[in-house]
Amino acid sequence: MIRKISIAILIVFAFKGCTKDDICPPDTATTANLVIAFNDISNPTNTKNVTVLSVLTDNIDSTAVVSFENTNEIAIPLNSASDTTKYLFKRSIISSTDTINNIDKLTFVYQRKEDYVNRACGFKVEYFNLEASLENEGAENWIQEIIVKRDTVNDENSAHITVLH
Repeated sequence: MIRKISIAILIVFAFKGCTKDDICPPDTATTANLVIAFNDISNPTNTKNVTVLSVLTDNIDSTAVVSFENTNEIAIPLNSASDTTKYLFKRSIISSTDTINNIDKLTFVYQRKEDYVNRACGFKVEYFNLEASLENEGAENWIQEIIVKRDTVNDENSAHITVLH
């Protein structure tokens, strides 16, 4: 009997230490990713899939951030510690005999604003005055144009940028 009471008391004290702010609910708004839509250069209102796409960091390691197959929209993180994020967008065309890789360098420049959410979730970052540029490689670019549709990144409800290819 004493053992059961002791266990019950331990359980009560274990759960008493947890408060609502100890867990960040999944529906709480946190730092949003940049949403990029891919559209057809010949008809910009139509979506166009990228068959094999890898987004890599633009540094010595060129670490893959994400990889996609047959997609017309992606969501990628921006650097919350800097006002600039650079990525390499690698499109791969795979045939029965060869794989052709084409890499374009995109730079995103923005301003940041940190907002405190709560103790469990910490801070979220909102990005505003978003600008995007493509390093021009002439005929070697697979990305033809970048259009900023929404210059504030605070949700992932719709595309912030449209890439025409």
